[in-house]
Amino acid sequence: MKFTVNGRPVEIEPHPGEMLADLLRERLRLTGTKIACQEAECGACTVWVDGEAVLSCTYPAARAAGRSVVTIEGLRAASGKGPAAAEVLQRAFVEYGATQCGFCTPGQVMTAAALLERNPAPEREDIRGALKDTLCRCGAYPAIERAILAAAEALRRGGKLPPPPVPPSSQPLHAVGTVQPRPDAWEKVTGKAVYTDDLHFPGMLHAAVRRAEIPAGVLRALDVAAARTAPG
Repeated sequence: MKFTVNGRPVEIEPHPGEMLADLLRERLRLTGTKIACQEAECGACTVWVDGEAVLSCTYPAARAAGRSVVTIEGLRAASGKGPAAAEVLQRAFVEYGATQCGFCTPGQVMTAAALLERNPAPEREDIRGALKDTLCRCGAYPAIERAILAAAEALRRGGKLPPPPVPPSSQPLHAVGTVQPRPDAWEKVTGKAVYTDDLHFPGMLHAAVRRAEIPAGVLRALDVAAARTAPG
């Protein structure tokens, strides 16, 4: 099939049953798109397909034929408001402390950017509605909301980001009471941060998860005979 990824033409044959997230990550090595739940519940895998935010972990790769796909790596070039607009949003995530572990951040940024493309002046409820399927296990939701609101304001006014609110301090201190962005935040908002699942090298081993088919139980025995006879 032929399609474009971040503006680049790609011709590749999708594997049977392959999802778009797997094709992007494993075969095109665009690891900024994360996979967490694989059930279209957490939003970490959010990309754009023809300008619409989709959950790529359950989006069949074959459906992307003839379409335009944008990942976090290509967001700046794809933004209808220009590269600077995407950078404003990403910088807001950094300066407003909206990035913690960062695993969900690419999905959060892609979803937020899609929101600002269609609604340049969102209210808090608009943001919460847009992010309802984009989970943050670190619980950074208030900071994420503030970051998106600040980015929207800066883009509307064509100016700089308003400074993040800082509680007043009774005495000037070096760190407490000041904004201290995470040193790795920029890599996380641009999809460049590398996690264990992003590593790829010759001869690496792969594991498959076997989930229990009961809600709760006690493991009393484990037959590994078949596993021991597997090649390698």
